[in-house]
Amino acid sequence: MKKIHKILLLLLVLIVSIFGYIFMKTDFLCLKELEIIGQVKLNKEDILNSGKIEMNKNIYMYNLKDIKNNLLKNPYIKDVNIKIKFPNKMIIDLAERVDMCAIPYMGSYVLISEEGTVLKVEEDIKNVDKALLTGINFKNLKVGEKIKLDDSDFLAKILDLINSCNNANILSNISEINVDKNKNIRLYTIQGIEVLLGKGEDVQYKMLALNKILIDLYTRNISKGIVDMRYKGYPVYRPE
Repeated sequence: MKKIHKILLLLLVLIVSIFGYIFMKTDFLCLKELEIIGQVKLNKEDILNSGKIEMNKNIYMYNLKDIKNNLLKNPYIKDVNIKIKFPNKMIIDLAERVDMCAIPYMGSYVLISEEGTVLKVEEDIKNVDKALLTGINFKNLKVGEKIKLDDSDFLAKILDLINSCNNANILSNISEINVDKNKNIRLYTIQGIEVLLGKGEDVQYKMLALNKILIDLYTRNISKGIVDMRYKGYPVYRPE
C-alpha cells in the first residue's frame, strides 16, 4: 500500500512538473506589452537596453530587482518602480532627470541635471541647446556622478540659481551663466540682455522678478542692455 502511495505521489509530482514546464514555456506568459510611465527624454528602446529587457521572454523569468538596478545605472533615471501584470505585461514607472545646463569641459560639453548629476557628454556644441555654465573649473566630471567643488556652499548656490531659472520659466531663454574669479554671477539671455546678480543672493525671488522684466523689455522691442540685480530694492535697467 505504501509503495502504491509513493508511486502515485511520484506520478503527481511528475505531472505537475510537466504541466509547469509547459506553462512556463508557452507564449501565454511571454512579455508582449511594455507600459512606460513618466518617460520624457528616454524612449522605449533606451528602456529595453538599459534594463536588459527582452520582449517575448517569459515574464516570470525576470528578476525585477535586477531590472531596477540595471535601469538605475542609466544616469537619466532617478528612480523606478516595476510591476508585472498577469499574464504578459510589464509596467515601468520612471522618474527621469532632466538636462538643465552644459559645462564646457576639455573641448566637450557636459550636460548636468537639476541636482548636478552628469548625464551626458556632447562633443559638438550644435547638439547642445542648454545654457552654458562657464567660469567654474570643475574636475573629474564623470557620467552618472555629481559635480563637485571645494566650496560646496557655492556649488549649492549655483544649482539653486539654475533651478530658480527653470522654475521661473526663463532657463530656456538663458544662453550663459558666467562666474568670474570673485564669484560674481552674470546671466546672458539669448536676445543679448546681460543680468548682473552679484554673489547670487535671493535668486528665487530675483528670477521671478527677472521673468517680468524680460517680458517687459521684449514687449518694448528691447534686446540689448544690462539689468542690474546686485542690490536690494528695484532692479535697474540701463542701455549698453
